[in-house]
Amino acid sequence: MHILSVIVLLVIGWSMTPAPATQSERPVVFSRVCNIEAGREPDAEALAEEMVALVNTRYPGAEMTARTGRWMTGFQSLAVPVNQIRFTEQHPDPESRDAFTAILLGDDDFEAIQRKIAEVIDFSSCTDTQFRTRR
Repeated sequence: MHILSVIVLLVIGWSMTPAPATQSERPVVFSRVCNIEAGREPDAEALAEEMVALVNTRYPGAEMTARTGRWMTGFQSLAVPVNQIRFTEQHPDPESRDAFTAILLGDDDFEAIQRKIAEVIDFSSCTDTQFRTRR
């Protein structure tokens, strides 16, 4: 009986051994830079603000921003620079980004804004980047 008690205690002890602490991964940042059609900068900025406001209001955990400027992408030329817009999202991990994208694609209001944005930016010029933040 004594040996059985020892075996039970050992089994319980092994099953209660704490799992090694996993190091939390750094958040994932997704960025998309697109050329703005000539003369459409005010429209692009207004629609981007509308999109960011919708996302940040409707999905409080989301971290989306938009900025205009000029970034050196494969679709930018030093000789003939164009204004661009950069949309940025931050997510805890790649799976969260995938889930967030799926949710947005099911949001009719978001889709309507995206269709309007397609009229003021050149989607064929968009460059996507994904990376992990620094600690």
